[in-house]
Amino acid sequence: MSYKKKTLLLVVITTLLRCITACCIELGNDEVYYRMYAQHLQWNYFDHPPMLGWLIRFTTANLFLDNEFFIRLGAIASAAVTTWLLFLSGKKLSNDYTGFLAAVIYTATIYGSIIAGTFILPDSPQMVCWAAGLYLLIDIAKYTNINRIKKKKVIFFGAIMGIGMLCKIHTSFLWLGFSLYILLYNRQWLKQPALYIAGIITLLFFYPVIQWNIDNQFVTYLYHSNRVNVSEGGIDFNSFVTFSAGQLFYYNPIIFAFIILATIAAFKNELPLLSSQKKLLLLCSLPLIITATVISLFKNVLPHWTGPAYSGLILLTACYFAKQKNKTSTDKKIMPRPILFANALLAVIVITGIILVNFFPGTLGKKDKQLYGEGDFTLDMYGWKKLASDFSKIVEADIKAGLMKADAVIISDKWFPAAHTDFYVAMPLKKNLVAIGDTNNIHQYAWINTQRKMLTPGDDAYCIIPSNYYTDVQSTYAAYFKTILPPQIIEQKRNGTVCRYFYIWRLQHFITKQNPLL
Repeated sequence: MSYKKKTLLLVVITTLLRCITACCIELGNDEVYYRMYAQHLQWNYFDHPPMLGWLIRFTTANLFLDNEFFIRLGAIASAAVTTWLLFLSGKKLSNDYTGFLAAVIYTATIYGSIIAGTFILPDSPQMVCWAAGLYLLIDIAKYTNINRIKKKKVIFFGAIMGIGMLCKIHTSFLWLGFSLYILLYNRQWLKQPALYIAGIITLLFFYPVIQWNIDNQFVTYLYHSNRVNVSEGGIDFNSFVTFSAGQLFYYNPIIFAFIILATIAAFKNELPLLSSQKKLLLLCSLPLIITATVISLFKNVLPHWTGPAYSGLILLTACYFAKQKNKTSTDKKIMPRPILFANALLAVIVITGIILVNFFPGTLGKKDKQLYGEGDFTLDMYGWKKLASDFSKIVEADIKAGLMKADAVIISDKWFPAAHTDFYVAMPLKKNLVAIGDTNNIHQYAWINTQRKMLTPGDDAYCIIPSNYYTDVQSTYAAYFKTILPPQIIEQKRNGTVCRYFYIWRLQHFITKQNPLL
């Protein structure tokens, strides 16, 4: 079987496995929040550009197929396309075998297969654009000469980058890498109108996001700039260690070790590829990784921020393994053992994760009743459907007893767990959820609120507080309601053991106040 067919088989098998995984666990905090993007389409959202909301709206058939599988389908499809593009890129760098290795290495990473490949995040469609951009740049950098075909590819690159920036602003680092390559190694491009046309095309694609931010006081960039501002506070080694460990985990410890070896080999010119292509891949990878690493010395940085940047290093790693095969002539082996072990490790991690989420008895987090389950990441993807059933019984009893009004809304003061409560509880029960709080806490709900019926004087409300994200309802909402009754507690179990509690607060008779939080 040819390596092209093996890669296609890899894509088919991994896609099926991701589909199964997507059906086995409920949506996580970020995913269920991004699902809310699709509820009301905009040209930009508080946290990110608009592509993810459009993608979810598409894969759910305009929200008609509104469940975990179809919400995640865009990520699964994106992973399949990204894997194939990396195969094509590796093939361009060397041969089919190198492309096959690149595809398998990417598949072995937790970022590629799970974070961006199964969970629906802005990274999911962004990875398609990043991989497509690399594919074009590898051709553009093959030789220093500039011809008509390369000019067309540069213009196409500009369009792909514009689409990528509609997924996530990090895509701009690919433009940065290409620009550095031009300035350092091929300044002939500076004389080519095609380069500037490509830049203009990127900006035209991204312009709606810019205009939305102008109309909304640049709220997105003010929020993200605060997240990466290193001028305040001192060095935070805990943040750096957490970020570094996260990258090691997300890119599979086995693969990560060989990425380092391949990167060193690239600097030593020991890889079987053109020097210009090697330089380009390094420049398209290292700036984002270095930038995020420096910021992590001062601020908390999420490890997946650097995810796309490792694509170029994966291609270098594929070249590294291809060279080792040429040295040893191990033609009988489909792929090197370290890559096989890395994929086996990924399988163990995925299976273990699914078991932990669905079957771990009790909680991995705190055992104090008020904060029961705090720190247990598995609870973000467990038990929300069951909560809807339990909560509906409480609502029905309250209405019969005349304790709460039938149209009582649900309120929350933070985007999580507001999105979980919204999707798994409020929507199935046809109840309105309103977020009350500062925009930095409720995020996109500041705009979602405008599409919903707001609280009016005399309204009643429920507030659902999970013990793993406990909030003091009395101090938070006392100024907004005449009466706050003691909470009814729902005991939630996993595999027969308590994993957390849900505190169901009843807030009676909303008071009208001139308050910017409402």
